[in-house]
Amino acid sequence: MAVLLAFMTALTFAQVVLRYVFNTGLAWSLEATTYAFAALVLVGMSYGVRTKTHIATDLVTRKLSEPMHRYVALAAIFACLVYALLMLYGATILVDRMMTLGNAARDIAAPKWLLTATMPLGFALLVIRFLEAGWSLLRRRSDSAEKKV
Repeated sequence: MAVLLAFMTALTFAQVVLRYVFNTGLAWSLEATTYAFAALVLVGMSYGVRTKTHIATDLVTRKLSEPMHRYVALAAIFACLVYALLMLYGATILVDRMMTLGNAARDIAAPKWLLTATMPLGFALLVIRFLEAGWSLLRRRSDSAEKKV
């Protein structure tokens, strides 16, 4: 993610200098920055779930009992997992169709499927992270039950 952010920053800086100092520019910079930003967001989603730095609204769930809080958390993880699986399925179909059609990117000399392959990759990582979060929540529940015995 740091490499993508550095690439986007350097490319945007170079484009600004080229445009305002030399009255020229790179035709492919906007498209490259757009694809890099999309990859950053897609990989960043799974990183946010892994590090628990995603946005969470727990105003209501904080007031619930511990068992009820777990059920609500599991339901939320399940809903997010269904969403991520649907997006993974759709992204895989999209990339496959782009491969079949052989579309090229507008300004970058690369096949469009290669540039959009970060979509299924990002959602696959997100599925893995939600499965890990759900497993961790279930394990924590069974660990606490074992300690009571």
